[in-house]
Amino acid sequence: MLSLALALSSALTFPQQTNIYLDVIGDNNDDKDWAFFAPHENENVANDYVAKKIVEKGGVFVVLRQHGDRLVTLEIDDKEIVIDPNRMFTKVGRISSITKLNPTLAKQSLLLNKAEKRAEQLSEFVLETLSGKTPPKTFVAMHNNSNGYMGDGKKGIGNVSIERYQTKLASGAQYLIDVASGTYDEDDLYFVTDKTDFSSMKTNGWNAVLQNPNVAHDPNEDDGSLSVYAEMKGYRYINVEAERVTDGFGEDHLATQKKMVDFTFSLLEQADSK
Repeated sequence: MLSLALALSSALTFPQQTNIYLDVIGDNNDDKDWAFFAPHENENVANDYVAKKIVEKGGVFVVLRQHGDRLVTLEIDDKEIVIDPNRMFTKVGRISSITKLNPTLAKQSLLLNKAEKRAEQLSEFVLETLSGKTPPKTFVAMHNNSNGYMGDGKKGIGNVSIERYQTKLASGAQYLIDVASGTYDEDDLYFVTDKTDFSSMKTNGWNAVLQNPNVAHDPNEDDGSLSVYAEMKGYRYINVEAERVTDGFGEDHLATQKKMVDFTFSLLEQADSK
């Protein structure tokens, strides 16, 4: 089935910079109301499995590619400017992320503006590919993270963990409103915008985080991520997040992420049948 998935894939080149392209598996114009997206090329633990399921069940899976790295490099005026491809979907988020990753640009307004514009064009290219002629109701993002989190007292090296989200919620973080701690590893979790999805995940023992819908209106919480964009535009959003090996530390939680993908499809098909 995987060979079939590869055979049915196509590559779309980003017109503004030809070393950036999208791998597209499936059909963004079929009758399925979901689109899967992998923004970080090095976070690919379950991508082959998602491709297989897309061939089986329909919909589209889009993988952003360049050099195999987490960040994307924009080439502007003989300069290389890195961006986080999951921080490019709003203007506020783009500018904040670009200046954080490229500190010298804060004093180079012309180059910063060009970088922001290029990132906007890339985000539009991705969204158009995910949407096809008729946008889906649900975006599903595929992500992987490192074991634990920095400062957890357990030699964690990542920044995503259900335990960290619990700490964030308890400390008053405004970008989330609920956290469910289930029976799985702390690094294997869902991040969602829909209360019903969150409730189903909680009931079934998954780790899950529910985003605060106020991020759509609060510029202080606008990080340019696809989850914030989804909240702004009324899309249902599901992030399927699981641990991967990082610098020889941790494990690829492929088996768990496969189960998470299967559970996600059960939610998608349940909504699709109504």
